[in-house]
Amino acid sequence: MALFRFTWPYSILQCATAIALCLLLAAQAGADPLRISITGNVHVNKTEPAYFFEQLLILALEKTRLTDGDYVLLHNVHNGGIARDRAMLIAGAGIDVMWASATKERELQMRVVPVDLLKNLNNYRVLLINKDSQQLFAKVKTLDELKKFSVGSGEHWTDGSIFRDNGFNVAVTSSYSGLFKMLAARRFNFISRGLHEIGYDTKEYKDLGLIQEQTILLKYDVPIRYAFFVNKNNLALGDRIERGLKIAQQDGSFDQLFYQMPSFKEGEELLKSSRRTLIEIKNTKAE
Repeated sequence: MALFRFTWPYSILQCATAIALCLLLAAQAGADPLRISITGNVHVNKTEPAYFFEQLLILALEKTRLTDGDYVLLHNVHNGGIARDRAMLIAGAGIDVMWASATKERELQMRVVPVDLLKNLNNYRVLLINKDSQQLFAKVKTLDELKKFSVGSGEHWTDGSIFRDNGFNVAVTSSYSGLFKMLAARRFNFISRGLHEIGYDTKEYKDLGLIQEQTILLKYDVPIRYAFFVNKNNLALGDRIERGLKIAQQDGSFDQLFYQMPSFKEGEELLKSSRRTLIEIKNTKAE
């Protein structure tokens, strides 16, 4: 009698893993998708920094779809600004994810996802000024000399708070678009913008007579990360976003999305080739 030997091509561990994955997918197929609310409008200008943050969140969720399940991204349009976003997220009512500078106060209130979304560009600042003011700023060589000029800021911007703590005269407004109109009307002398923002701003507000200042580069003495935040108790969502971002960093899709943003590329190029006067400013909101 002939003897036959049957050899199973997979190890017991591989079989168990495959079975577990099948069971997971079957369970997810019958589950409702995870609903995630963010601020803002559905239709955002694709060159605007806000577009990048939303697309990066989607990328992180897509990278973890197989392991964590399906999701639906919703937009909560409340027009209340970052302060309203933060209050709603902390209360667990209407906003599940937001993006902002990581400060001590915010980390106490919310859970920060520990991945820098801007590759350090937020740590450097360039000034947005009126086009006929360049000669005045060209003479500035120190922080004390810069303090002679007034700053415009959003009402709850970390940047504005830092400038105020450093002794600057800061004018604030709750209107984002109104801030640039106020600069054009010379209600103050400049707006501090991150390297990821200045390229977009100079194109968007050119008709208001606003330009990028050419001689000064500000740097926080302690780096300030820009990150995603979730509710303190939403550990699963925070963990999912972190894992998704790290996968995207490893496979290159994070950088691919990052460098699709014209203003981000311009910001990195400005930093690499800059011959500006580097002025350090104390980051009073450091973690």
